[in-house]
Amino acid sequence: MYLQTAQKTDFHLNMNVGMNPKAFEKWAGFYIPGNPPKETYELISARLMEEKDSVSLFSLSLEESLSNGTELAFCNIEISNVNAFETPKMLVTDLQRLHGKMLDFGLDTKFYLSVDCDVCQDFSDIAMSSVFSLLGSGEFVGICMKGSEFLKNPQKFERYIYSVQRHGQKVKIDFSLFDDVKEISDQILQTVEPNEIVASSLFDADFFLANKEFLCEHGISVIFVPDNFRRVGSELLTRIKMLSDFGVKICFGSGNYLFHSISSTNFQNSYTDFLK
Repeated sequence: MYLQTAQKTDFHLNMNVGMNPKAFEKWAGFYIPGNPPKETYELISARLMEEKDSVSLFSLSLEESLSNGTELAFCNIEISNVNAFETPKMLVTDLQRLHGKMLDFGLDTKFYLSVDCDVCQDFSDIAMSSVFSLLGSGEFVGICMKGSEFLKNPQKFERYIYSVQRHGQKVKIDFSLFDDVKEISDQILQTVEPNEIVASSLFDADFFLANKEFLCEHGISVIFVPDNFRRVGSELLTRIKMLSDFGVKICFGSGNYLFHSISSTNFQNSYTDFLK
């Protein structure tokens, strides 16, 4: 089931890499086309020294989203960004300001807190204290879990997931960030029972096809992002159609816009054109 909305909605925007290369280069002082996403993320983390660094990075992503005609964006904030703020509360305050500023220009924003389980410091006691402090602020609709360690061993993180769900917030699983994770737990969907999952590769799509009954039964939305779209093209669109025809809820996001420059609207239009 392909979800059409009255608003132009980006269901998955990664705020650290949601802008075009020229804007990013001006912010970072560098940009290496074709640089592996993982290395770019590591360089961004090293560059985030102060509060203004994160705020200016977020602003670039939201301005890009506005220029692409987006009216509602579900934005992912990396927990590692908190390190640039004196306290988690300061991050919340800045997100509130950005939300108000963008709303004046016609862009509504909702935030997910993104936790990379492959980054040790993201799961330190201090970091997890910050996670639940932020989630309790009311500024985040839920948590986005990612990383090969999580995808392979989701049961290790069950107590965190349970705590988020118990407080009525959403859980999103991001399969999409790097296209090198092939050891996904067969029971990850059953273990976590997420609200949403994010995909970009043929491997991801085939995994979801194998679990399509569970996705439908539990109303789990699949958000496709165009990170690998130029490489797999119609093969990916064919799989999206198969999921949609079965009744799985399908949405679209821009994901890591910096690396492919395809907006969620353009990606969605590609799918719509494919169906004609």
